[in-house]
Amino acid sequence: MKSYRILLVTFYICSLLHASAQTIVNTENMMTSSDSALVLGVGLDGDFQTGNVNLSQFNSTLQLGKRFDQHLVRFIGDYEYLSEDNQVISSDITSQLRYNYFIKKSSLFAFTQTQKVKSLKMNYRFLVGGGYRHTFYRKEKNYFDLSSGVFYERELYLKDSSNEVNIENIRLSNSAFFRFNISQKSFINTAIYYQINLQNLQDTRVFIEPRIYYEFNKISTYITSQLRHHSTPYVDIKNTDTQLKIGFEYHL
Repeated sequence: MKSYRILLVTFYICSLLHASAQTIVNTENMMTSSDSALVLGVGLDGDFQTGNVNLSQFNSTLQLGKRFDQHLVRFIGDYEYLSEDNQVISSDITSQLRYNYFIKKSSLFAFTQTQKVKSLKMNYRFLVGGGYRHTFYRKEKNYFDLSSGVFYERELYLKDSSNEVNIENIRLSNSAFFRFNISQKSFINTAIYYQINLQNLQDTRVFIEPRIYYEFNKISTYITSQLRHHSTPYVDIKNTDTQLKIGFEYHL
């Protein structure tokens, strides 16, 4: 009964928000499935309206992971498109390739990532880096991990304009991850990132994402919130974004 009530509350919140369900890549949730030999998640959805409002929205996601003994390789891809009255609001692409080498329950990792985010006026972002993730507590699927690493960051904003901005940084990234079960079929996992520009210590970024899941065999539904803060944006945008999402994931 407790699990059933949690599910009802989740759908009640969805109805209050008038949000359309969509599949969203969650790399931390993919990490919790790393004991499996193969993890595959796909998603596709859209919303198209004509008349008083001309709206086009399209989202697609792919996450693929493979475990070989102590080695875990993951690829994550995401594309989001949104236009209203023939004006493109977002046309965003994210892809990431990540490798983990496990040392008992902890791991060394390396990754590379490319990104384009129209809402942030970002034409291009490239990251490459690595670090170490240590497990302080793990029992069944519950865990608490801390991670630290360094990465190179290159960004391009407002391309081909008089205000074009090119950025190159080396950042220190500290992270915390935890998951705990709420009931037999529901759980929460949370990721927190704090990144410091080593060439300008006043330039910091914070990202927090708690996510609540309810599982149905290979399908999970979730509600998640995000807070993203950049202390010193490089172009004329707000330094804090918040977001609330409802979605579904399918895992093979």
